[in-house]
This record gives sequence, C-alpha cells and structure tokens, in this order.
Amino acid sequence: MDRSRISVNDLAKSCAHSADAAEWEEFLRRTGPLVSVVAWRVCRLWNCGSSPAVADDIVQEVFLKLCEQDRRILREFEPRGEDSFLGLLRVVCASVANDYFRRIYSAKRGGKVITTQLDEDGGLGQAPGASQDGKQTGQMQRSVLLSQLDGMMRAKPETVAERDRVLFWLYYLQGFTAEEIAGLAGGKLTAKGVESALRRTALWLRAEIGHSRREGPLLTVGQ
Repeated sequence: MDRSRISVNDLAKSCAHSADAAEWEEFLRRTGPLVSVVAWRVCRLWNCGSSPAVADDIVQEVFLKLCEQDRRILREFEPRGEDSFLGLLRVVCASVANDYFRRIYSAKRGGKVITTQLDEDGGLGQAPGASQDGKQTGQMQRSVLLSQLDGMMRAKPETVAERDRVLFWLYYLQGFTAEEIAGLAGGKLTAKGVESALRRTALWLRAEIGHSRREGPLLTVGQ
C-alpha cells in the first residue's frame, strides 16, 4: 500500500486504532510541518520566537496530547471536509502551545503592578500609565497579561466554555479571522457565530477586569 496516497483524514482515523510503525511515520511526516509552523507562530506571539528548544517542546507535547486517553482525539475525529483533520490539528496545537506558556508565566509571583484593559472593540491594549520601560519589558508584561487573562477564563468554565477560550486565543493570539476560525470548526460554527462568541467573551473579561480594579490591583507581574 502506498501510504503517501492516503488522505490525511483517513490516515488519522487509521492511526487512531493502529500501532503500525510505518503508518505512524507517515502520519508524523504529513502533520509534523503544520504543528511546527503553529508552534513557532505561538512562540513569536509570546515573544519566545528565538528559542528552537521551546518550539520543539511544544511539538512533542502536541503529539503526546494526540496519544492521551488511548488516542481519544484521533478516535473521536469525524472528517468534515478534505483534510479537515489539519484544521483540528491547528486548534489542538494552539491550545497546547498557549497552555505551555500559561504554565511558565503562572509560576511568576510578586513584582510590579500593571493595569491593562480590553479596548472598546474587545482588543488587547495597554492602559494609560502602564510601564514604558522599554520594548523588552513591555513584551514580558504582555506575555504575563495573556497568561493571566487565560487564567481568568479557566477559572470560570461555567461562564467561558473551553471552546470559547480556544476561539478567543485563535483570534487574539494567533491572528485567525472569524471566517478562518469558522472553517477550522468544520461547519459547526459560522463566522457570525464566532464573532458572537468572541464578543461575549471580551465583554465578560472587560467586566471582570473592571471588578478587579475596584477590588484592588488588577494584575501582578513577576520580575
């Protein structure tokens, strides 16, 4: 059998139940480049684009994720179009990569306080009065902020579902458009549905940030 002629959808479904080394080698050959590209893109957005070791760690974590729970992601995958598995893989990789950086920055405690807000369009912006100590400091502050925003969403799964959290980061962190995200969802969401979910999440975050400001310092950033 010429495995190079098998669609990536069929290859993923086959690997869900197979331990054949040749099949898995072909699976890694076909999917590895995409995982690497997404991992590098997230690294750049978290200001870690110059670290090949970090990107490699993320790539390894993505494939470990695919093998978790007896390859549950592969077993539950249902093709919804040509090469639609690659769309699912983008989402999985983005989620794993963001979780990776969240673990790194959530370990930081103490240090200077910065206040940051979502702008009126729901975008990520730095509020007046935030530190202007230089580009590197600003980049670190933004990275820690992203981690803390992610923590706020994870702390309220009954308000911000896991799907909406992933949509939020695909849009604000990876730079996908609503139309592109809808395409990754394999027909489960329209572009308007994605926009609605993004706006709902952004409005909730703005309200939470406003509440935090009334209670005390918004975000604490470690040195």
